[in-house]
Order: sequence, then structure tokens, then C-alpha cells
Amino acid sequence: MDAFHKLRESSTCPARVDPALAPMAQRRGASQAATERWEKFAHDDPYTYILTNLKRPDADEFWQSGERTIQSEIDPLLQACEVRPFFALELGCGIGRLVVPLSRRFRQVLGTDSSPRMVGRATSYARDNAIENVSFVAISGPEDLLERVGGHAGNCDLIYSLLVFQHIPDFSTIQGYLHVVQVLLHERGLAYLQFDTRPKTAAYRLKTRLPDFVLPRFWRRSIRRIRRSTEEIEGALQRANLEVVAEFSRGTVYHRYLVRRPQHRSEAR
Repeated sequence: MDAFHKLRESSTCPARVDPALAPMAQRRGASQAATERWEKFAHDDPYTYILTNLKRPDADEFWQSGERTIQSEIDPLLQACEVRPFFALELGCGIGRLVVPLSRRFRQVLGTDSSPRMVGRATSYARDNAIENVSFVAISGPEDLLERVGGHAGNCDLIYSLLVFQHIPDFSTIQGYLHVVQVLLHERGLAYLQFDTRPKTAAYRLKTRLPDFVLPRFWRRSIRRIRRSTEEIEGALQRANLEVVAEFSRGTVYHRYLVRRPQHRSEAR
């Protein structure tokens, strides 16, 4: 928690589209194969594919786990950093496990996901439970995200992504999302982003080379965790013009970065 208290008010420079976003037009969207797999996951069992530590499909535990995550991770951040309670955005919302509890903390919450079926299920759940301040949108990649929610440029008070980037095989797609995060964040906004930064061991390298049919289901493509080095991630954050405020559990499966748009040193307090 001490790291949170180092946060000060960000600069007032206007949000703008980084020139590095231009190449995204040539690599639009997530791969069709990955999207199709997540569509199947959403149909077969969204609970355990989203939350792989569930021993069996358990809707009650699934939704309760979302509340616990918000209480243990997001609530302390909101309080310590005095995050404005207006607009939050989730990258990779699934069927709304975190959006739903966060709707009680923000005036509006938007969930985005690459799977239209996940988005459909999330929308139905919110409607059935009379949750009126949330919305969901299916996106095909970073450029599509910017096109669909670009009206919120410079207005997002919190952007977060947990258990999502670890499944994206193409790092240039992650880089694209980071650039969009920078565009969308409010000058005092924060982004809370999780990666798997464990070392790439010999066993890990072997596992990634094996065909899916010989692997347990959570080790297969699109659901397996893809490890990234801290140097790779921090270089991408720097290129996206995002400043690291704090980080947690470095070098683990649940390594999280708290980032913001950089503030001008002359305006730091």
C-alpha cells in the first residue's frame, strides 16, 4: 500500500493518439482462431475457462470471487489514489465477473471483450439483474477498441485488465492496447494491468511446442498463460508513454503494474 501513496496528481496535457498506433491498421484485431476458441469457451463453460482455479462450474463462487477481487485489489487502489468514481473500463471482461461489483463503485463501467458470446452473456446478466450503469462491447483488437470507445479519450478514471494479457500470443497486439490505454486515460486516471512474468523454463518452452491434443485443456492455445519478461513489458509501457507508479508480485504469474500518463515534473507536487 505504501506505493499507492506515492501517487500525485497527473499533468493536464491533453490526450492524443500516439503516432505508434498507425501500424495497428495492418494487424487489425485478434486472430480469428483465438476468437473462435473463446466463443467456444463461452458456450461450453465460461466459469472455469475464465477462472481456471474453479474445481467445477460454480456460478455462485465465480461471482463471489469477482467481489473478493474488487474488495482486495481495486478498493484499496481507489481509496489510496483518490480515483475519481466516474468512468471505469475493463479490457477482457468475459461475462462481467469484475464489472458487476465495480458498478457499485463507479457511475459508469464499460466491459470490452474479443468474444461476442461473452459480451452477450454479460449483457444478459446485467439486464436480468437490473444493473443499469454498465455496458459491454465486443472488439476485434486495439484499433477497434479505439474506434468504438474513442469518445471517452482522456476520460477514463480506471482501466484494468486481469487474467487477459497473459493469453494474447502476439505481443504487438498488447503494445497496441497499451497505446490505446494511454489515449483513453484521464490525466489523473490509472491503469491496473496484469501479466505473467515467470521465467521461461525448459519445461515451459517444451509445453508451448506440443500440439494441443496431448495437453491438458488449460495448457492449450488461447487459454494457456504466455510468459513475458519484465524488460519486454516495461519497454512496451515506455513506448506507449505510460509511467509505472507501482508494481506488485514481480516475476510471478500474477505480476501487476499500476500505470498512468506521465506528469510534467514541473507540475509535480
